[in-house]
Amino acid sequence: MLLAAVVSSAQDSTAQDQVAEEDKPFLLNYPNLEDSGGRVVLTNEHVVLQRLIVPAGEWEGIHSHPGDQIFVHIHGGEWSGRLGGKPEYSGSISTDGGVGWMDAIPLSAGHNSGNTGDTAIDLIYVTLKNDAPIAPDTDRAQQAYPNISPELLLENDRMIVQRVQVEPGQWTGVHSHPGNQVFLHIKGGTWSERQGGVQTEPSESVQAGSVGWLDAVDISEGHAVGNTGDTTIEFVLVTIK
Repeated sequence: MLLAAVVSSAQDSTAQDQVAEEDKPFLLNYPNLEDSGGRVVLTNEHVVLQRLIVPAGEWEGIHSHPGDQIFVHIHGGEWSGRLGGKPEYSGSISTDGGVGWMDAIPLSAGHNSGNTGDTAIDLIYVTLKNDAPIAPDTDRAQQAYPNISPELLLENDRMIVQRVQVEPGQWTGVHSHPGNQVFLHIKGGTWSERQGGVQTEPSESVQAGSVGWLDAVDISEGHAVGNTGDTTIEFVLVTIK
């Protein structure tokens, strides 16, 4: 399930000028950057994921945010911000895998952020398309794995965000998925999967920034994934409420 989702997400990568009309209201535009719109790396009826890279020393330019979104740093760095032409913050460090929630910001606010460090910042925005929870009658819980304890990064009335690290040779243990989940790799590696006790061949190496969508998986399917490579895999898992 996880491996298939990673492969399909790679096929969904789309240049900004090819995005669907219905996605455009949810996408950011950084007017000062050469690649002002980045790439859409996953989209469906519930969510759109947009990957943007801010080179060292560059400012994004004044832009708006649609709200109901988080940012996930694939590669972090040093941010500074301006609001209405005045400094808002300076030298704020975001780590690899760092996340944050964004409410709506109108263009008239004069919101602008800049990379004031010396390395490029690579981030993905996960933006919800619905104004209300998509499963209001379902009690969404944090994702659980028998062999691993995810770290809770953020929870509100729209989503749960967790960070998961899987060491070489480590398996999650048999678990279920509630569906309506997005994962984003901060550190890639080699995955294998077990379904009903039968193990798949290892995947091709998954790269940092690879993303995917997870539908529901029942515990009876005997689903488990493991790190069969030689480096730590780290990903951010978003469960949409």
